[in-house]
Amino acid sequence: MSDSEKKIIPVRFRQNKGCVAVRRIKISFSLLLTVIYIVLSCAYIVLFDRLLAVVAADPETVQAWQTYKGWIFVLFSGILFYFMLAAAVKVRIYSENTLKHANEKLRAIISASPLAILTLDTENHILSWNQAAEKMFGWEEKEVLGLLNPIVPDAKALEYRSYLKKAAGGELDNALEIELQKKDGMLLAASLSLSPTRNSSGEINGYVALISDITEQKLREKQLQYMSLYDALTGIYNRAYFEHEMHRLANSRLNSLGIIVCDLDGLKLYNDSLGHAVGDKLLKAAAQVIKSCFRESDVVARIGGDEFAILLPNADRQATEAACERIRLALQEYNKKHEKYYLSMSVGYAVCTGEAINVDDLFREADNNMYREKARRSSAVRETTMQILLRALAARQYTNGQSAEQMEKMVAGLAMKTGITGEHLKDIRLFAKFHDIGNVGVPEKILFKKEPLTSKEIEIIRRHPEIGHRIALSAPDLIHLADWILKHHEWWNGDGYPLGLKGSDIPLECRILAIVDAYDALTNDRPYRKAKSKEEALAELKRAAGIQFDPELVNIFIDLVTSGEYHEMLQSSERTYHPAQGI
Repeated sequence: MSDSEKKIIPVRFRQNKGCVAVRRIKISFSLLLTVIYIVLSCAYIVLFDRLLAVVAADPETVQAWQTYKGWIFVLFSGILFYFMLAAAVKVRIYSENTLKHANEKLRAIISASPLAILTLDTENHILSWNQAAEKMFGWEEKEVLGLLNPIVPDAKALEYRSYLKKAAGGELDNALEIELQKKDGMLLAASLSLSPTRNSSGEINGYVALISDITEQKLREKQLQYMSLYDALTGIYNRAYFEHEMHRLANSRLNSLGIIVCDLDGLKLYNDSLGHAVGDKLLKAAAQVIKSCFRESDVVARIGGDEFAILLPNADRQATEAACERIRLALQEYNKKHEKYYLSMSVGYAVCTGEAINVDDLFREADNNMYREKARRSSAVRETTMQILLRALAARQYTNGQSAEQMEKMVAGLAMKTGITGEHLKDIRLFAKFHDIGNVGVPEKILFKKEPLTSKEIEIIRRHPEIGHRIALSAPDLIHLADWILKHHEWWNGDGYPLGLKGSDIPLECRILAIVDAYDALTNDRPYRKAKSKEEALAELKRAAGIQFDPELVNIFIDLVTSGEYHEMLQSSERTYHPAQGI
């Protein structure tokens, strides 16, 4: 019972006790008045006659005073009755005022109460209906007075009657949770307290009902229950439920039990490169792909950040292997239909037959098998990583794939002129492809903005080398390029970013890329300007030599472009070019 219920019910009881007290006062006072009157009357008659016999000896005088005795008695009785009646009226007025104040207080409490408060007769007809009841159920008081209680659904009528009987017998100690009906026909979850009212004879003449709307409370309870069983992000079962079911199955009579463990490849890279929102989308997609391979009744759960697990009761090794194959095929279908994000998983399983099934050991075996497969597919996982990065980068590039490939060849050509060959040259080309990977952390509205950038937007863009550095450290094939990616926007005069390096402190690979990247940007359209001609672009490079670019490398690059040697490089990057003098 709520605090408000506890406050209201005793007021009603005090009102009934007050009525009984007033009646008792009336009876006691009437009896007292009669007794006093009889005693004083007898005393007066006896004392008056004796006094008269002592004072007056003359019979005529006695006769006269006998006459006066009646008048004196009438006067004395009148005065006595006046004072006694005045006292009675005073008590009556006090009692009525007390009762009136109690009723006013009760009405104020009922009116202000957030609880719906109803008074009912013994046949469940409405006698009163407060404002909270009007708001809660939709009926005004004038619509329901005298009618059978409308808030009780027909399907609940017998159940409600039983509650009234229990309330009359004092068997309802706690509030009841019940569904009640609103005017529009909707049902609401309610907490109901019932208490009988009694007449002066102690007989039950009705009931008081106190009702609170607990719909939101019930909704929160359902949400908490859902959260205790399901993963909030993916909507499939969570680890707590999975472990509960796993141990429950271990204690049941099973012929066999299969467990599959799946790990989403490259999730950290998605989070680092495209943001956690994209990583969350991938987790949801992975959950749906896995769930689509099993029945609705099967336990498919997310048991970790990027791990999923499935319980297969009474599944043998063949059935479990078939389930794993369904997951792999479903992933292939997903990647065909969704080119933007690449989904890859490592899958492991374990099966145990017989009555004695140790589920903890079985799960550990499945988990270990998953990691073994991940190790076996290391090249595939690395390929997945590169696919993720390429798709992420493609969404943030100004140019198409062909133009990007030409830039790689130009970087390789300039690098060869500096004497770089072999594996080092391959790294340079890879660097050219991924140097701006940090752009995936820059909002598209800034990256492709046509108007001049604000100082704040420029600051955001200048973070991309640091973002790219962090991403490269997460990608096995790019770790060795992370330092170059961090420093590829440094200037020859030290005015670059993010470290402010100067001159030869800037890695040669970064100085090479800076020149080719600038030339590529100048000779291709950008959202904020049209492409410049080759001559205009080379003039810009020459002006920036010694400021932004290594002046010696700028001269070599200009010679390559003006001599037509670069045209041959774009046709084939396999040809060997002799290093320029002085490099």
